[in-house]
Amino acid sequence: MKWRLAFLLALALPELPLDPFHGGLAASLAHPLGTDDLGRDALLRLLLAGGRSVGFASACALLALGLALLLAWWGRPWRGALSALRSLPPVLFLLPLAAAAGGIGAAALILLLGLLLAPHLEPPLRGKLDAFRHSPAWAAERTLGATPVSTLRRWAPWGLEQAAVLFPSAWLGALWGEATLSTLGLGPGPDHDSLGRLLLEQLPRLATDPSPLGWGALAVVLALAWSASKPTAKKRTATSR
Repeated sequence: MKWRLAFLLALALPELPLDPFHGGLAASLAHPLGTDDLGRDALLRLLLAGGRSVGFASACALLALGLALLLAWWGRPWRGALSALRSLPPVLFLLPLAAAAGGIGAAALILLLGLLLAPHLEPPLRGKLDAFRHSPAWAAERTLGATPVSTLRRWAPWGLEQAAVLFPSAWLGALWGEATLSTLGLGPGPDHDSLGRLLLEQLPRLATDPSPLGWGALAVVLALAWSASKPTAKKRTATSR
């Protein structure tokens, strides 16, 4: 989780300078992956796009986990609506909306993906929080007259620890959501470079005029998906128990 959060800083990185007169250069020592059509170093652009995609997914995952915690604690009246939202993947909600709007900006997409991912994260968090609500520790808090603020201060780290277990799945959902919309041309515009935008530009060329940038973008997306879906040592230990 920590290494993904570090990439939030990549969202503030500036764009690479354009040099159209040196666009489409082949791979060389100066440009290991060549340059794109606008003269940007392909390797630097791949690193920047990858960093922004990871940072974007981390921002979405943090928002989704925060909302899921709120829903798990106070969302009992809306459980029927939440169950209906969980019946379809978030991308299926976003596709018609993005098509009707002609694309969704980065800030709006973070908000929408966070809202749509939160209902999918709410059930496991609710199971843990409900067990805590019926525990002797919670009863002791109420019996001793603890204020809501003191209770929150004492138990918030525990709640965040429970939510952190779900961070990789939320992160992967956000990564695929942004990559899918951007690959279809319905994601953030050219001002937000990402792996999905690279795939939008490069995938149609792979069959006829393949470039190292296109293969590199595809490989990075698959590697990130594999790293998120691979169980960590902590998860394997918890499962074995």
